[in-house]
Amino acid sequence: MQMKIERRQPSNIFRKKRKWRLRDHLPIRTVAKYAALTIAGVLLFRAGQAHALVQRGYEALGGEVFALFLPGFYWMVSRVVRDMLEMKKGGA
Repeated sequence: MQMKIERRQPSNIFRKKRKWRLRDHLPIRTVAKYAALTIAGVLLFRAGQAHALVQRGYEALGGEVFALFLPGFYWMVSRVVRDMLEMKKGGA
């Protein structure tokens, strides 16, 4: 008696590799918003650094460095505000 061996495609969904593209998962508007916030943060940092140099008389990094974290601060504050509004909407 002969055995018949069949080869077929694996049906396990975890083995399938899908072509994943970043641009399919991120909206262009969001990327543009955070790019603009990054540019604004760099410009604010440069302006603050020049102003601090005039006041201090020497180069040092102080509070103006926090302008570089502008996109992160924006994201955190927007999440907190969004969560508060959802809690208020659900609780009231």
